[in-house]
Amino acid sequence: MGLSLYEQELHIMMNRAEDTMEIYCSDPVYMRKLSKLKAYRKTREHRNGGEVVAMEFVADKKLFTLRGKPVEAKPMSEEQKQAARERMLALHERLKSNPS
Repeated sequence: MGLSLYEQELHIMMNRAEDTMEIYCSDPVYMRKLSKLKAYRKTREHRNGGEVVAMEFVADKKLFTLRGKPVEAKPMSEEQKQAARERMLALHERLKSNPS
């Protein structure tokens, strides 16, 4: 049985004395993402009834970033939207004809 949405969390722990950070994650989305990244080394799995419900990772502290305000999409004119559509269609056609 999985965890409730309120129990699915992500904790990042680090201190100034060490070069690494520890990550505790019980959110399945982030568990999958962190598991795929080679820079994040899984150190422990937490199970409930045989099902993995949380994981712990260690990674270089340099990977941690904080970002300012969200990047907002710049408004596009109808001409710019049409040009972008045409570029994407051309790219899609090239990829279909040359699937390498």
